[in-house]
Amino acid sequence: MTNMNNTTSNVSNLGQCDQPINELFAYACVYYTLHGYLSLAICCFGVPTNLVNIIILTRKSMRNPINNILTGIAISDAITMMSYIPFAIHFYIQHGLERTPAKYTFEWTWFLALHFNLSVTTHMISIWLGVCMSIVRYIYIKSMGIGKINIDQAKSVILVVMVFLISILFCIPNYYITKVRITAGSDNVYMLENLRLGEKDMPWIEALAAWIFILMGKIGPCILITISGSLLLYTLHISQERTKALKGARVEERMRTHRRTTIMLLAIICMFIVAELPQSILLLIGIFKENFFKVEYALLADTIDILALINNATNFIMYCAMSRQFRDILFEMTCKYLHNGEDASYSHVKAIQTKTSHVHV
Repeated sequence: MTNMNNTTSNVSNLGQCDQPINELFAYACVYYTLHGYLSLAICCFGVPTNLVNIIILTRKSMRNPINNILTGIAISDAITMMSYIPFAIHFYIQHGLERTPAKYTFEWTWFLALHFNLSVTTHMISIWLGVCMSIVRYIYIKSMGIGKINIDQAKSVILVVMVFLISILFCIPNYYITKVRITAGSDNVYMLENLRLGEKDMPWIEALAAWIFILMGKIGPCILITISGSLLLYTLHISQERTKALKGARVEERMRTHRRTTIMLLAIICMFIVAELPQSILLLIGIFKENFFKVEYALLADTIDILALINNATNFIMYCAMSRQFRDILFEMTCKYLHNGEDASYSHVKAIQTKTSHVHV
């Protein structure tokens, strides 16, 4: 997925699972048997919930700069998990560790190449949109007391489109180095060309692809999202102190709503950091330590994938838990679907939604 490993699992490259070399190898062998089912379950939850996120966040009453960015994240995450479903079924559930002609046909190996590049691209899009989200929210909270909002809806849509396009541009070296070859001495077993990360004879194009992936897809956005998240938390605290002098239920309710929204966005930021920072550190070690990528890192590839998938699938839960407006619209949509028409059960919700339509998610 996002781990730059060009096989489904590298456990089979190192030995047999019935004779584990060490504890890390034994862990990788055990987890391999679970990964396909876990990832499939997460994706089957994450794809429809991200589609629901897109539908709700693009409703007229929900449109604002932050929600436009969150919609971009939902689109990227849905694409990632849609690609992972056939990948998990074929390479993990239907087939074992062995490199067989049925598992690695020419068509399925090309699908693996497509899945690999698509996942790298969509993941880079998601994390940079996370950076943009934290910065835009920081600008909004900081400007609350002086009445200026520097990012409007049109600019936020342009920002999302630019992140998609620039991420694709940065991933071009990855596309170039991904090649399908037939394994020497095999009976029609196709594989992706091995990357030589950390090796002395690593080609410059692979080195370029690796450094772009690490710096622009991992380390860089992790640093930026940590800094902007910290500034956002600090600015929220300052804003709360500033509004304590103001009295009135309306002011208090508005500040409480903004606090809930900001805390939800900070939780999303934390999920990005938890999912990305460990892999960033491992990739840096792999660049400088010979054979680390092929041995230790390869054994953790599936675990890294599942962390990323969990991150892709949890936003819906956060929205439901922390956004009343999101819950109201979700309830309204559910009632319409179940009752096939408007009734009192969600007419009341619609009235509440109208009153809160100015609120960000």
